[in-house]
Amino acid sequence: MNLLHIQSEYMETKEVPNGGSLGNSNSYSNPDKQAKGKQKRAPIKKVGIPSITALTSMTSLYYSAYVVKDPVPWDRIDLYQFYSPAPDGSRLMMKISKSKSVDFKTMRTTPTAYGQAYPVELNPNPVDIKAMAGF
Repeated sequence: MNLLHIQSEYMETKEVPNGGSLGNSNSYSNPDKQAKGKQKRAPIKKVGIPSITALTSMTSLYYSAYVVKDPVPWDRIDLYQFYSPAPDGSRLMMKISKSKSVDFKTMRTTPTAYGQAYPVELNPNPVDIKAMAGF
C-alpha cells in the first residue's frame, strides 16, 4: 500500500493512505485534541410558556388603536404591521410576508397578495377602563 506523506507549517506530519483525506476524520486526528473537544456541555435549559387553566386567573387588558381613514395598497403595508380590511378596524390582521397575513379572529394564516387595507396603529400601553369611566 502506498502512503502519501503530507506536511504543513500549521499541521503535524501525518501519513495518510493514498487517496485518503485529512478532513475531520477521527482515525487520523490527534488523540489529545479529541479529549479536549469531547468535554461535556451543560444542558440547554428550555423554558416553556406557562399554561393558565382558568380565565379567572388572567388579567383583562384593553388597548387603544387608531385606524387610518383612507385605505392603502397591500404593497405599502409593512411586514408585521397590523391592518384591517374593514374601515372601522373590526377585523384585526397582521401582514407576515409578501403574500400572507394572520387573522387574529381565527388565528390562522390567510393568503393575501394584493388589494387595499386600512393600517391600524396600536397604542403599546394598556388603557385603564376605570380611569376612563370618569370622563
